[in-house]
Amino acid sequence: MVRNVLESLLVAALIVTFIVSGVAISGESMEPTLFDGERAVVPRYETWLHRLGIGAFERGDIVYFPSPEQEPGAVCPWFCTHLIKRVVAVGGDTVALRNGQLILNGVAVEEPYLNGSWHGSFTMSQVVVPEGSVFVLGDNRGPYGSFDSRVFGPVPRRTLEGRAAWVVWPLFRRDASGDWHWNVRRLRSPDYESLTAAWRPSSSSSAARACMASSTNCT
Repeated sequence: MVRNVLESLLVAALIVTFIVSGVAISGESMEPTLFDGERAVVPRYETWLHRLGIGAFERGDIVYFPSPEQEPGAVCPWFCTHLIKRVVAVGGDTVALRNGQLILNGVAVEEPYLNGSWHGSFTMSQVVVPEGSVFVLGDNRGPYGSFDSRVFGPVPRRTLEGRAAWVVWPLFRRDASGDWHWNVRRLRSPDYESLTAAWRPSSSSSAARACMASSTNCT
């Protein structure tokens, strides 16, 4: 009996460490992409492949990692606070915020995943992301909306534990109008070419025009 329990626990530990694990979303920092109470699936095997030099987390990925600021006595990665945020810049990139507008390598970035939500009014001077690190932001850009790299700086890639790939719970969610909708969905990360194309500013974008008018670094 004891042996069977121990074997089951070992198998479960191996699965969540090397294959797949679930992440509970707590708080509003990733709205409107992820909502409080949802659960996302993280394919952990991707992380191990990346650590072996096969692939890497890229801009646009939603990543899961231990918070750089922990309570005394926390033991990571098992017994500590974790965060889930979006990668907006990788090693070698320059990143800034002007009145809530994301500026990546001097370009005013379109962020369709924000779904038209308010970008906030936060301004941050240009930061050069060190090699081997990423710069992360929550999709909630309102005041105090997200605890992210604006506070604690770039995150070392070695601390990233995985990428959120699917939302699997709850099965249904009620929208702002009170209607129920099927909630299981894939959190898509476009390929590199699609991502860079999507992040080029549109000449018709009011956000891009406003940024360009305020700074010669916006192109």
